Amino acid sequence: MHLKINKLFSILFFFSALYAESKTVAYRVEFGIVGEVAKIQSQYTKTKNTYTIDTKVKVIGMLAKMATNNLREEHISKGTIDKSGLHVTNDFTMLKHYGNYRSITHYHVDHQKKKIIKTYKKWRVYDNKKERKVSEYSYILGYYAKDDLITLFLNLHKHIPNKMLARKYIFKAIGEDRKQGRVDIDIPKAKEKKEMIKLLGKPKKNEWLANVIMHRKLYNSKKGELMVRMNGESLIEKAVLKDIFMYGDVRIIRE
Repeated sequence: MHLKINKLFSILFFFSALYAESKTVAYRVEFGIVGEVAKIQSQYTKTKNTYTIDTKVKVIGMLAKMATNNLREEHISKGTIDKSGLHVTNDFTMLKHYGNYRSITHYHVDHQKKKIIKTYKKWRVYDNKKERKVSEYSYILGYYAKDDLITLFLNLHKHIPNKMLARKYIFKAIGEDRKQGRVDIDIPKAKEKKEMIKLLGKPKKNEWLANVIMHRKLYNSKKGELMVRMNGESLIEKAVLKDIFMYGDVRIIRE
């Protein structure tokens, strides 16, 4: 159960794209009959042609803390904003604390050479707060991308011009190392939309629906498929991962 619950929190950072000069956006995470299990808070800061996005997940409740080994996680995306308004990742960092361990996964993007260097470090943390490094490695990934797991969504309003037209899109995102960074986004047909509305609610003006496929096994979804409802700027309003064990759906809702 512990490892499977942790998979849930590993997907939450998809839902943190922001769109103002400086802004904080929050989400709550509900898990079937268990209720609220986590809070997500994301801070976006823009200075001239650069940006920083700092996103944190906080586990709530005794059951969730026990199941995740008191997981604390933070993702930081830093980069530039090009002339077209797209956010281009230079560095993407994932910080994780769980039980007696902490880890850092860092991706540095060399856009000139079109390569991504991944560095991973892990420490054992003792009661006296002393640490011992237990793992470290670095290598060049087999794919190149300008988006990371956060900026991919932030850039969707430019990547997908017609959000009402049923179509399949394929993107690459730094941090999604399975399938060489591949993330699929499918705009559903009319019949699919009807079923999605039952779970996500009816889209308001300028809102749109999509299926996000991350190509990793998430519970009963072999491809890691999420249903999402986004506003006109591709800020996610609600997302659902269906049928998790006997507990029901995972719901991520903007507050």
